[in-house]
Amino acid sequence: MVRDQVIAAIRADRAAKALAAAADVMLARLRAGETLSVVAASQQLVPSEMANMPRGAPMPHAAASEAYFTAPAPTAGKVSPGKAALPDGSIVLFVVSKVTPGNLAEVTPQERAMLQQQLAQASGSDDARAYAAALRRQMQVEVAEERL
Repeated sequence: MVRDQVIAAIRADRAAKALAAAADVMLARLRAGETLSVVAASQQLVPSEMANMPRGAPMPHAAASEAYFTAPAPTAGKVSPGKAALPDGSIVLFVVSKVTPGNLAEVTPQERAMLQQQLAQASGSDDARAYAAALRRQMQVEVAEERL
């Protein structure tokens, strides 16, 4: 039983390393100027275009969405390639071809109020965590083992 688990773990590790190496090679090709379609086709993969993706979109995964928005903005006539490792072990390669800055004039009053509420909640949560951490540093806690 343990032997089979060890063999499976070794195989999974080797597969993950091979996948990461292949992704690095494809990313290097993208950075060298090859198109995503050509790179994907060479590996029998089908690229998908996700135009006008909003920040925080959960597709294909939140980790990938975060990577799209942390990639540098492309320069004129170029793309900005990148990759994101997903929790299931897969890797997403992407290119950012255009960045559209937000326009505050297009935000409705309802959206603005919702965003303000979300920011206030996040700020309040951060403040509460910081306050609790400061209290813990100041107070001495004794654990009564016999009462546990």
